[in-house]
Amino acid sequence: MITKEFLSKIPIFKFLPEEDHVSLVSLWKMKTLNAGEVLFRKGEPGSSMFMIEEGEIEIILPVDPPVNEVLLSTLKEGEFFGELSLFADTPRTATARAQANTKLVEMQRGDFITFVMERPSIGISMLSEMAKRLQMTNELISSLAAKNPNEEIEEKLTFGDRIADKIAEFGGSWSFIISFGVFMALWIGINVVQILVQPFDAYPFTFLNLMLSTVAALQAPVIMMSQNRAQKKDRLKADLDYQVNVKSELMLQQMHQKMDRLLDEELGHIHRELESMRQHSASKKRSAKK
Repeated sequence: MITKEFLSKIPIFKFLPEEDHVSLVSLWKMKTLNAGEVLFRKGEPGSSMFMIEEGEIEIILPVDPPVNEVLLSTLKEGEFFGELSLFADTPRTATARAQANTKLVEMQRGDFITFVMERPSIGISMLSEMAKRLQMTNELISSLAAKNPNEEIEEKLTFGDRIADKIAEFGGSWSFIISFGVFMALWIGINVVQILVQPFDAYPFTFLNLMLSTVAALQAPVIMMSQNRAQKKDRLKADLDYQVNVKSELMLQQMHQKMDRLLDEELGHIHRELESMRQHSASKKRSAKK
């Protein structure tokens, strides 16, 4: 059931006075979908906004075979979609399909326009909020394929994370192996060859074994911390690659559509030229017979 509290959380409605929220509540109507049922398809005229009371809705972008469709998002209870249809009679930009048995509430554009026409100042406030959301969406789309996973991870690193990476980097280098080998050789040499002083860690080098065990015990979790971040970076890179692939696929689909349209136009032009030539030739033959 739509409440005033819920409407206050929707960006295009949150700046409205409380008495207007009360009026808006009465504009919503119940709608139910079975699992797998399509609410609307891409390209269909849009005339209403929806909010999910129960269930899940998949927002899908149809593409050419063999992929057929790309899942853009899955909306759950309390989420809303289709708000652009309240302002403009434009086709739906994606397909909405119920993933499970779903209960929705719907508000028609006609009811909404009547509501806004009675309150012009509210319409201006809502359009301002819509403009902000569209600007944010444009910025997101323009930067979708330009993210660097290294920069994304670097921005979130804490001081401890940076130290762990430096330790892991040094522990896996030839510098560490060589310096550690030199240290071991000096330690053993000093405690085996008794020249000037008594050995401070005589064979079997108990203190050295204790230090090595301590270093190994500390080094292992530090390296695991660094490896966990490497896995996060790989996952982020995979997500970015997926987004880039989707964007490239959509661009290729649009390019194919443009090429098909240009080809159709060119074939139509050639057909008209041939028809004109045929008619001209027939006209000349009729003139010659006369």
